Amino acid sequence: MSERLARSEEEVEHSRAGLTRKNQELEARRRLMETVLETVGTGVVVVDAEDTLTAVNAAAGRLLDLPPDVVGQPAGQILTGSGRQEILGLIERLLSGRMARQEREVLVPSRGRDRHLAVTVVPLPGSLGAPPGAVVVLDDLTPLMRAQKVAAWGEVARKLAHEIKNPLTPIQLSAQRIRKAHLKRAPDFEAILVECTGTIVQEVEALKNLVDEFAQFARLPAANLKLASLQEVAEQALSLYDGLFAGVAIDRRFAPDLPSVRLDPDQMKRVVINLVDNAIEATEKKGKISISTEYDREMGRVRLGVADDGPGIPPEDRDRLFVPSFSTKKRGSGLGLAIVNRIVQEHQGTIRVEESPPHGTRFVVELPV
Repeated sequence: MSERLARSEEEVEHSRAGLTRKNQELEARRRLMETVLETVGTGVVVVDAEDTLTAVNAAAGRLLDLPPDVVGQPAGQILTGSGRQEILGLIERLLSGRMARQEREVLVPSRGRDRHLAVTVVPLPGSLGAPPGAVVVLDDLTPLMRAQKVAAWGEVARKLAHEIKNPLTPIQLSAQRIRKAHLKRAPDFEAILVECTGTIVQEVEALKNLVDEFAQFARLPAANLKLASLQEVAEQALSLYDGLFAGVAIDRRFAPDLPSVRLDPDQMKRVVINLVDNAIEATEKKGKISISTEYDREMGRVRLGVADDGPGIPPEDRDRLFVPSFSTKKRGSGLGLAIVNRIVQEHQGTIRVEESPPHGTRFVVELPV
């Protein structure tokens, strides 16, 4: 009995030493994880199954402008305001079991400047069969977006210089031709004068429209968002085309259950008009254009689609469509879709371009409900 007791004490001591080592290893790992989470630039937010914040690293607090000591508080009370509520919606949909993983770019207004965040929400398995929580990973895309904007505006400057130079050449040639005919007392001076002044007026008008469009892009006002019907806005825009193009058929496919969304009716109407104008030009004014709306309950988004049966857009050009000064047209400032993209971003939405089978192009605008 004494020997067995001694062996038992040794086993207990050995187990205690092993448990101590395990605890030390776990503590070291915990400190390492805490150090990593607090030093990385990626934001990490952990939410349990009860929608309570259990961990928020420094980067997440900075990116979301969260107050200190938010751990232990309900996410619904902390993630408020534009952009943050969209992140909260992603978390709630994942916790409800409707979505396994969610990814989205979100514009979050903050003190000083807005931030473009790439948000990824994945499930966090619970312990011992407990309901899973959620891990939110936030990557700041703002520096990348800023670099892209700088590069885009550099391209805009080059494009503007090129587009201004184009009408200056016929203006100069017309003025020289008038001067030459006047000095030589040309018998057809009157005809030359009428022809050349007409060219000058036409090119100056084109130059004026170009400058006005660039100025309008630079002065685009902030969206005045209010609850409104996207379908009504689309109908108002489409009414402008009634009977205007005999060779164009416009097909309306509106969802009956479309909820109201926060939007600026005037600016969103401009989005629809610009997309429809592009579709009409793509079909060379003799094709079919489809305008559709749908409500995605799972994602909490309303979609507006504008499709045409034109020749389509090459895949290598699609990523550049929304960059200022890029255009697939022979003439034009290339600002139309850049303005559309900017308006959609002001509405916390997204826009993309895809194929429209069997041939053609489809633009899709998504707005949060």
